[in-house]
Amino acid sequence: MEPTKKNCLVSNDCQNKFGITACMGLLVFICSSIVPAHAVIEYDIKPEKEVSRWSGYVSAGYTRNVYGAESYHAYEAFNIDGRVSYRADWGNLMLTFGGEQEMLHGKESSFYDPFLEYRTPIYHLSDTVTVKGSAGVYLPASRYSKLDNLQYAPRVGAYVFWSPLEKLQFYVSPRYRYNAYQYQTAGERVLIEHQFDTLVDAFWIINSNLYFEMNGRYRISKNYYGRRMDDSFTFAQELGWQFNEDWVLALGHNNSGGFYHPEIGSSKGFDIYNKKSSTFYLSVTKYL
Repeated sequence: MEPTKKNCLVSNDCQNKFGITACMGLLVFICSSIVPAHAVIEYDIKPEKEVSRWSGYVSAGYTRNVYGAESYHAYEAFNIDGRVSYRADWGNLMLTFGGEQEMLHGKESSFYDPFLEYRTPIYHLSDTVTVKGSAGVYLPASRYSKLDNLQYAPRVGAYVFWSPLEKLQFYVSPRYRYNAYQYQTAGERVLIEHQFDTLVDAFWIINSNLYFEMNGRYRISKNYYGRRMDDSFTFAQELGWQFNEDWVLALGHNNSGGFYHPEIGSSKGFDIYNKKSSTFYLSVTKYL
């Protein structure tokens, strides 16, 4: 998310060892495909006062599931991420980056794939609806991207914002990503070439210091042979507290699941909470 500062509160993957069991593989997918709500918000509400062309944030977090540390299914990690943004009349240029340190199962660390992105200026379709475009590229830095020999991954998208009430805001963001790997397979795995996402987000300003955010993302993926892979849905909720003009403390929950598809067959379904796939996180964010 790109949080943005205002007098009242507004604000705009974890990977495990390569090649371990399917259960841990599921956990890797969950942690890598769900972005916590605080990292997804893209609201760009104009502040009441003029802001600098340069802005950004730094966020540190702790993520855990409900399994005990002795369990093979346990997941625990610390992460830090951030964004640097430059704003001009022609739009925004942003660099998002970060990494994590796992605390269990080998205690591995990894960078995230940095994302260099350009966003167009906001266009007003009505008093309550605005839209902007996005184009960017992911660069290989994470453990999995290097193991899979990812060369680059361009992504295009759009953001449609709707503000029916002063304290209630929504956006829908369709996105397409192309993964350019050096090879079409990595070990026994067929790699994803095309990835389509639709993200829907709701943001409620409870009062001047508290907010609640909820978002869901539906993903469709195809491999290099044109076969449609498992469609997936991710769901995140976050409660945030702005305890200082430039600081926000947040508590959130993530979960993931799949849907039935005629080419794939039935899935395990989706629950808002599932012990095997839910993770919880605590984060603190400093706006720059």
